Amino acid sequence: MPRSATGTCNRARVRRVIASRGFTLLEVLVVVAIGAVMVGLVVLRMGDWRSDADPERQLQRLAALIEAQCEQAMFQSRPRGIRITGEGYDFWQSASDGWVVLTGDGIDRPRAWQGGVEPTLDVGGHRVRLSDEPDAPQLWCDPLGELSLFILTLEVAGLRAELSGGGLGRLDVEQRR
Repeated sequence: MPRSATGTCNRARVRRVIASRGFTLLEVLVVVAIGAVMVGLVVLRMGDWRSDADPERQLQRLAALIEAQCEQAMFQSRPRGIRITGEGYDFWQSASDGWVVLTGDGIDRPRAWQGGVEPTLDVGGHRVRLSDEPDAPQLWCDPLGELSLFILTLEVAGLRAELSGGGLGRLDVEQRR
């Protein structure tokens, strides 16, 4: 039996003592990895704490949809339009007999404003009455990538956000207090 400076050594006893002292490195790494995955899922699920009724978030979503409509106008060589109402917005396409509303359940489906927002729309420097539901779009993208000049404002409970569209398809969303 081997001897150390402090006495005899029983290897089987030493192994039992070491094995019962704690966790192996592999066990610790597995627990840390599981914890990191759980934290990641919680962070992704929580998002950015803003609700769907937030005016800025609604306008960012609309800006992305307008960009998609403008791209479709270029690909199809046909103007696309956006009709804004007090209740929401929908998308149109130019046809040989005038404007035709796009229907369906995809990206072209009509959408409603969330959270009781109050929309106001200025096109080319003139205020558009949203209480009257127009029979044609107020905004449009032509196949060359140009977009109507407009400012759409959403306001609810003291929160205000603006979406402005420039002539070359540039869209800007600003939060105002």
